[in-house]
Amino acid sequence: MSQPRPLPPSGPFALAVCTLLLLGACAPPPEPPGADDPLSLERIFRDDAFRSPLPRRVMWRPGGEQFLTWEAGEDGRQEIWAETARTGERRRLVDLTAVLDALAEERPGREPSPLGEVNMADPARLAPVLSPDGRSLVGLHRGDLYRLDLETGRASLLTNDPAPEWFPTFSPDGRRLAFVRDGDLFVLPAGGGLERRLTRRTRPTEQNGLADWVHEEELDVPRAFWWSPDGQRLLYARYDVSPVPVFTITDDLPLYPTVERQRYPKAGLDNARVRLGIVPAAGGPTRWLSTPRDEDGYLVRAGFTPDGRPWFVWLTRSQTRLTLRVFDDETGPPRTLVEEFDPRWVELLDEPRFLDDGRLLWVSDRDGYRHLYLFAPDGSLVRQLTAGPFEVRRVLGVHAASGRVLFVSNRGDARGRRVEAVSLDGGEIETLTPEPGTHDPRPSPDLELLLVTSSTANRPPRLDLLDAAGTTLRTVNDGAIPALDGLDLPPIEFEDVPATDGTTLHAAIIRPPGFSPARRYPLLVYVYGGPHAQLVTDRWAGSRGLFLRHLARLGLVVWWLDNRGSAGRGREFERAVYRRLGERELADQLDGIRWLQEQGWVDGDRIAIYGGSYGGFMTLYALLHAPETFRAGVSYAPVVDWRLYDTIYTERYMDTPDANPDGYAASELPALADRLEAELLLMHGLMDNNVHFQNTVRMIDALTRAGKPFELMVYPRARHGIRTTGSTRLDFHRRQRDFLLRTLEPSP
Repeated sequence: MSQPRPLPPSGPFALAVCTLLLLGACAPPPEPPGADDPLSLERIFRDDAFRSPLPRRVMWRPGGEQFLTWEAGEDGRQEIWAETARTGERRRLVDLTAVLDALAEERPGREPSPLGEVNMADPARLAPVLSPDGRSLVGLHRGDLYRLDLETGRASLLTNDPAPEWFPTFSPDGRRLAFVRDGDLFVLPAGGGLERRLTRRTRPTEQNGLADWVHEEELDVPRAFWWSPDGQRLLYARYDVSPVPVFTITDDLPLYPTVERQRYPKAGLDNARVRLGIVPAAGGPTRWLSTPRDEDGYLVRAGFTPDGRPWFVWLTRSQTRLTLRVFDDETGPPRTLVEEFDPRWVELLDEPRFLDDGRLLWVSDRDGYRHLYLFAPDGSLVRQLTAGPFEVRRVLGVHAASGRVLFVSNRGDARGRRVEAVSLDGGEIETLTPEPGTHDPRPSPDLELLLVTSSTANRPPRLDLLDAAGTTLRTVNDGAIPALDGLDLPPIEFEDVPATDGTTLHAAIIRPPGFSPARRYPLLVYVYGGPHAQLVTDRWAGSRGLFLRHLARLGLVVWWLDNRGSAGRGREFERAVYRRLGERELADQLDGIRWLQEQGWVDGDRIAIYGGSYGGFMTLYALLHAPETFRAGVSYAPVVDWRLYDTIYTERYMDTPDANPDGYAASELPALADRLEAELLLMHGLMDNNVHFQNTVRMIDALTRAGKPFELMVYPRARHGIRTTGSTRLDFHRRQRDFLLRTLEPSP
């Protein structure tokens, strides 16, 4: 076991010692005993020895007879394969790496175009799109669009412009492509040719067809244009971001630092102004629709009904009222079809699904849980299709032949996910995947077949082909990871824990090998705690789960618990945190820790807590509000003051700072820096464009002023996902591991 290092000095000069970590002057500590462990951090995060063999991407071809897979070939080359669904017959279509290399040779020296002013939360999420006939693929390479013929393997550039193109989208007939460049909407022939500019912004702060950062990040609205069913018109949103202040993000690695400009609305400040318009695909003036552009709120979704009528979903700025509105006449005001209201908050829980006969499938938690509802064309409720203490998590669509809605729910176990079906006429729910665990389906276009990725907390993912009745036709990929053979991984076990008020809380635990209840073990509490998330799930957790098992093999008991505020347990369970982020979450976490200590094998003097993002906030909140409980904490990318975070997320749960000053003050962590008693490791990416490094800067300043010692590690050019970024993830996890071993001193 490594010898504990001396603690950093306390007092106003504490940061001077810790800065050595920041500058890299301190080499990483030597590998502790067990460096040759087959579950070493190097094997997990550098060598990817435990990467799942399942395809990196799966895409159904039209008709549902074949699907495409993106797979790793020799030397890590990307290959696209076609597989006949029912027979398993496979053939390699193209070496995608060679195709992209050839395109790069056509433009020597051409580098990917810079984003300039950062509009999107994560441009890497842009994926290639398949043509409606399934014969070609359009993707992005170094900022330009290319078309790949999947049968011949030939690729050609469709654009060659210094500015990047975004969101190529085929017209329904596959003859044209729409895309966004420089804040405007364009159309060109799908096979290449003369492009047509459909919009012309009048100022640099306007964006046509492209959502601003906060809509993309918090409402999942990156592409903001939609083809009409006949392919003759495009509905699009214009975002005017001029009211939104600019946040600058600096890259300090070049000789002269470069700066990104991000329009980032912080809680209580102005948002972008949004309006909807329709433009002919052949070109012409935009017809602006009567939408709430003068109303302070958010465009959540939009599109066309099957018969060509525009619709949109609007959320008020207070996020207490959400409405689905339809234009029966594009020259007049829209008609409200469905409305949801909650005095705390309401949100869109799934995409509105208009059926060909005009009826609507809608997901709502109006009865306390997320359930399916069927509405008539006039907006009247036909029937509630599902009910009970469980949640419909995702709607797959309607199986035409049987008239059944296929969906994913957590019925039977909130920790799992299963594929189920219910008739549009109502009746009993059918379970298509009854096995325990999590089942993630990719349906064929006609819903006749399902590619289902299934796993449990202790079994890696497997890919199976099922029919619409739930019969398993074959295993496409058994998901076997040879590197796991013979490792004897400590299992993840589930516990139900009573809170002090009697509420049952779900938790998970990993015990060290050779666990004995007669011993006393140090405890690591892994936390996220925020809304919209669930940590305690019966699914394979990949490298994160292996990291926690690595720590357990070194002598730590690892524990995580879903406090109130977490998703999956119904409306009241999640909304318990309203306007007081941190309080209810910590109370439940402490109840879980007390329950563990009552078991007799947790050493109450050796407890640490670890988390990132909202979990980073929770880690600091716990250290500062329950200093007697924790010896150490690791907080990465934390929010330290909710005034620093964005409007949509923060105001949903906290209201505005003016409306809830006490709630914001109670969760402001720098003001409590003098309470820190535990050893603390802070970590952050310097170019985090989600939770800005400004948060950690304010915490550093407060801790230094309070004379509190802490350790710090920052990563140049790293964004919010430092845990998963290839260039940082090994160092990131090694530093945490070594900090925990030093502060908790586990026995092997």
